[in-house]
Amino acid sequence: TAHLEVPGEMFEVAMIKSLTDDGVVGSTSNILNFIQRKVQEEADSKTSTDTSRLRFILGTEAGMVTSIVKSVQEILKATDQSKNIDAEIIFPVAAEAVTSTGESDDALKLVPGVSGGEGCSTAGGCATCPYMKMNDLDSVMDLLTMIDEGNKEPQLQKHLPPDRLSGRSIGDKSATDLGYEAILCMRSFMKEQRIPEDLCERVVQGQQ
Repeated sequence: TAHLEVPGEMFEVAMIKSLTDDGVVGSTSNILNFIQRKVQEEADSKTSTDTSRLRFILGTEAGMVTSIVKSVQEILKATDQSKNIDAEIIFPVAAEAVTSTGESDDALKLVPGVSGGEGCSTAGGCATCPYMKMNDLDSVMDLLTMIDEGNKEPQLQKHLPPDRLSGRSIGDKSATDLGYEAILCMRSFMKEQRIPEDLCERVVQGQQ
């Protein structure tokens, strides 16, 4: 399973698997729904008492792991325990996406996330995104209140996206526009329940 913005190798594996319903490429809810469905299907169809293990490779941000694990646990708890179903969640990340704590052997040695700076690793992305953690209901309500009241331009300026890519381009496209593309594709996928046709065409052309 993978988000649309994951590195190419992970995207390719998930895309190939999705053709046989053995994987999914999409939004957070698409990935969660896929895993829930697979666990439930196994629970409904299993007739033997032999232990079966479902294995899911999760290409996404670390914050999603908890919701997936809880959902899978709930399904398994509601399943006849004699069916012996195990579900394994694998969360692969690149070495650049975790940080050593430098603690002793009996402590947590690695934690998700880069050790510093704002950039995401092109080798595997950041295992935990500090920007995603900034989104909460209180912040959203505060922002909407400022917009509704008007005359809050100075306060609203700090909520604008960083402009460090302003004026830069990759090929013939603005770097900022390229940064938006993955999110826009995900939004389109959520609305239409299918991968955008222009994205499919670009992938095919790239393979040729």
